[in-house]
Amino acid sequence: MWSHMTYGIILFTAGSCKVTEFLLSKGVPVDIHYGYGTPLHLAATNEQDKIVKILLEHHADANTSVTSLGSALMGALLCRSLKCMKLLIKGGADVNRMTSLLMTPLVFTAGRKDYTNFMQFLLKAGADPNIPDGFGRLPIEHAARRDCMEQVEMLFPLTSAIPSIPNWSIDGIISYEKFESAKPLDQRHLERAKAIFKSQADYAFRLKD
Repeated sequence: MWSHMTYGIILFTAGSCKVTEFLLSKGVPVDIHYGYGTPLHLAATNEQDKIVKILLEHHADANTSVTSLGSALMGALLCRSLKCMKLLIKGGADVNRMTSLLMTPLVFTAGRKDYTNFMQFLLKAGADPNIPDGFGRLPIEHAARRDCMEQVEMLFPLTSAIPSIPNWSIDGIISYEKFESAKPLDQRHLERAKAIFKSQADYAFRLKD
């Protein structure tokens, strides 16, 4: 019987489609957790798109998460493997899944200019730009704060207006975020929480009417 670690080591060192097929044919569970994730995590983070394809064809769960990484989709994104990302999404990966890193894949790309093409791909795949990170910040805020104009322009038409930003325009968002970045972190979070709460309360009141 193959141990969890043995399976992981073989898959990692071989990177072989034949070895993967052999192990699966011997009844090794496709979603076996070998200590650092599932085989799908391992293949995705090593840009092994052919193995990712085999595992998905054997019904590997594309949404299984691990503490240190999150989903296999996030692993593929971190390693900049567009091929693996496409396969994972086709295989049922949730593009809006919040990871243990307290962010969705889209949030991760925001503010990183060298990930702009990945942001575009995720948006086309159905990523929601209105899902914030674990601290309440939206992708467009990260992009604006880091002067990623192309990303801000991409996200702006798809993002709902943020109550705390008085001038809801591309220039207005960038100016506001630059101003906010100079404030202490605790003050920014408190002001944002108040604005979101007020917006939710106003919305609930309108629904009641």
